[in-house]
Amino acid sequence: MSVRIRLRRMGAKKQPSFRMVIADQRSPRDGRFLDTIGTYNPRTDPAEIRIDREKALKWLQEGAQPTDAARSLLSKTGIWQEFRTGEAPAPKPTPAEPAEREAPEPEVEEAPEEVVAEIEEEAEEEPVEAPRPEEEEEEEEEEEEEEEEEEEK
Repeated sequence: MSVRIRLRRMGAKKQPSFRMVIADQRSPRDGRFLDTIGTYNPRTDPAEIRIDREKALKWLQEGAQPTDAARSLLSKTGIWQEFRTGEAPAPKPTPAEPAEREAPEPEVEEAPEEVVAEIEEEAEEEPVEAPRPEEEEEEEEEEEEEEEEEEEK
């Protein structure tokens, strides 16, 4: 029997939530299953993912193959990496309140006057004029007239 870790759709119409289940590959999406290992609610911000780490690792070690969606959720929780490497991933640092640093502000050197003068001279150059919309419209009209003449021939 080929066993899969997959998502089982729950919730009302247009309000999906999912259970992560262990099921036979041949059973329907919402059909019989062997075990429930977690839940996934995509409607919250951020999406709520709850997976029993021990159950998931047990089934993965027994040969259960996760679907693409299930593998993605297992990766987000770190269970997939733990299964692949055999060790738990490093915990992500929690964003603590940033400590106020009392580092001295870096000294800013002013540019020499020569460089400032060169930059001002470059800025004084006149910009190139873009084609006026009137000219573009005239060109388009001429092209359309030529196409009409060719169609008449």
